[in-house]
Amino acid sequence: MSTLFNMKKAAIACLAVLGAGSAQVSASEREAGKCSLDFALTQILHAATPEFVESIRQRSGATVVRVERPGEGYTMEYNADRLRVIVNKNNIIQGYRCG
Repeated sequence: MSTLFNMKKAAIACLAVLGAGSAQVSASEREAGKCSLDFALTQILHAATPEFVESIRQRSGATVVRVERPGEGYTMEYNADRLRVIVNKNNIIQGYRCG
């Protein structure tokens, strides 16, 4: 269990370092309707309530959002306007993807 915890800490640290060098882009500066994950580093391990999912959809700039649950099938076609929210079996957000 501690190895998994240490791996999670290392992954979060790497993401923080990678994100620190990226320029912040406001929603108005982004191409309208295109998904952006600028917000995502601080928004994991949160319950995927409808209100929270809508708030992150707005922050991402996406026009549509899809919550993806384990064991369910989804189309793999790329959609630049879509935010994909990956949750675990307890509906806790594990990650985000655009497309």
